[in-house]
Amino acid sequence: MARVKVTVLAIIFALCILSPAKAAEVEELDSGMLFGGLYGLANETVILNSSLDDLPTIAEDYTATWCGQCLVVEDALENVASNSNMQVYSIHRNISDPEDPLGSEAVDAQFRNRYDPYLPWKPPIVGFNGTYAISGNVPVGTSLEADYTEQAAKSLNLGTGFVTFAWTPTGTNSGTASWSIEQSTNSSFNVSIWVVEKVGTFPDGTNSKVNYPHIVREIIYLDFINTTGLSQGIQTVNYGNAYDGTDLEVHLMFHEIVESEIDVDTSEEDEGKGGFSDLLISISVGIFFIIGIIAFVILKKSSTEPLHESLSNQPTSPAVTTPDVPKSAPTVEPTVLHEWTDESGHTWRKMSDGSGRWWNGTTWQEV
Repeated sequence: MARVKVTVLAIIFALCILSPAKAAEVEELDSGMLFGGLYGLANETVILNSSLDDLPTIAEDYTATWCGQCLVVEDALENVASNSNMQVYSIHRNISDPEDPLGSEAVDAQFRNRYDPYLPWKPPIVGFNGTYAISGNVPVGTSLEADYTEQAAKSLNLGTGFVTFAWTPTGTNSGTASWSIEQSTNSSFNVSIWVVEKVGTFPDGTNSKVNYPHIVREIIYLDFINTTGLSQGIQTVNYGNAYDGTDLEVHLMFHEIVESEIDVDTSEEDEGKGGFSDLLISISVGIFFIIGIIAFVILKKSSTEPLHESLSNQPTSPAVTTPDVPKSAPTVEPTVLHEWTDESGHTWRKMSDGSGRWWNGTTWQEV
């Protein structure tokens, strides 16, 4: 029994070393700030204007209909948005993902292109104005609402200036967008229309939310800005249908273009760190495997030794026929229903018991 306890403690200690708990962190991004947010219904005429300082905080919520952890994040975002100048945009994961029909592969790709260098792309992830992000549902501070309120209060320091947006519907799935902006930054920007569905109803979502708000259905490029002062444009826009209903909105957005600078020395150093990290992971997995084998052998030996000793010390007695004890049914391993590889090279599996798995290079991990 003592050896069993020691083995269990050793396994727990190994797990603590190999899988340390890590608190969530606010990640500062370098993929370009995102601002704008003037909007109206796609089937109505819209004429809006705002100073740069009065534009809302843009909160991008990377979520999915199967993501149970996302629910607490979405509730916190809604509470913060109702008490501050912040607008929420739900980016539904759509990487060969049949379980969530609300998202768009193109929208998902644009989100991951901006956030992939810094964060894992599994939901939940919340980005604020394209400059900061928080992943997971573990608070950085006292609560998620406090974390999101703090990020929503951060200024982009755009300076003085204004934005105007006008939209005129011209058909069932078309309209004319005109815009102007006066700004004094030295940055370049892409101008785009985000087509947002106010609420999409999907009762088959495994997180049981049913009604999913703020769904970004399309991001449509309009123009490019590379000068300070006044810039303006007008363009005809064609867009797709809502998932259900006719509650589509059109939102004017500006996304800063950041030139990536590659430092050779830094890249080599990071590459070395990456190789070292991969080595540590491989060693850790090997150690864990060995510990598991040792624990199994010790536990098996501990369970058989007392029986042998007790039988050797007992006098021989007539053989007694005992009834056969039914054996418990073996555990049935779930089968693979669907396997695919996403754009980042990760391999996924959808199992018959409803679970998901991904290949980390060594073993299949539960999602």
